[in-house]
Amino acid sequence: MYCYLYDDYIQENKRFEKELLKIENRLTDLGIAGKISRLALFRNAEEMIRDEIDRGVETVVVVGNDETVRKTINVLSDTNVVLGIIPIGPNNELAKKLGMPEGVLACDVLSARRVEEIDVGTINGRKFITGIRIPDFKAELMADDGKFRITATSKSSLEIRNLQEDSDPTDGILHAVIQSQVREQKLFGRMITTQSILPFTSLAIRADKPFSLLADGLVMEGTRFDIGIEPKTLKIITGKERMFQA
Repeated sequence: MYCYLYDDYIQENKRFEKELLKIENRLTDLGIAGKISRLALFRNAEEMIRDEIDRGVETVVVVGNDETVRKTINVLSDTNVVLGIIPIGPNNELAKKLGMPEGVLACDVLSARRVEEIDVGTINGRKFITGIRIPDFKAELMADDGKFRITATSKSSLEIRNLQEDSDPTDGILHAVIQSQVREQKLFGRMITTQSILPFTSLAIRADKPFSLLADGLVMEGTRFDIGIEPKTLKIITGKERMFQA
């Protein structure tokens, strides 16, 4: 039993009307049509999804973008419900990584139903799929209960990777990628960029002053962030062109 979750920006923009009609017709042809639920400004997405799960829905298909997916993963992870994506409009980097083509072409990929169980990251109680980015990193890291501790002493950036081209979102591990600019150890040495990649399962970030980060594109701000991983807790439909190999 399928439920299709339409984001509000699709319903409000008439330029998506023809594409939605093609999608609905193709889903009917493939025999995977289902109930359509429409998000609205004052309607809680997580509550809607829980109601549909209680009614027996086995697959929730997001018709929208990365932000729409973010509204579902806190509910869908740790359940037997499968997540699918029909990407429409801008900001669909996650769909690209999963090998999901845009619009009506995604319907055939959904029908093929190639399901992977992937890891989900957590940050201060929120869940993420792709990763975290801190462009201006000036904090202290402590990983795996003191296995390593790092303090940024020069201009640095930090990425936490789960689902990326060079990472496996099914291995139960996150990777911290730290890039720093340092001066060569010689007279008049130029500034060079160094990179360190550190695997971990738990990570604490502490700073003296509040700073901002992006978790799957969502802006968060604070001085304390605790990051972890929940191995293989999200079932998701992927395409043949996905950017990772499990």
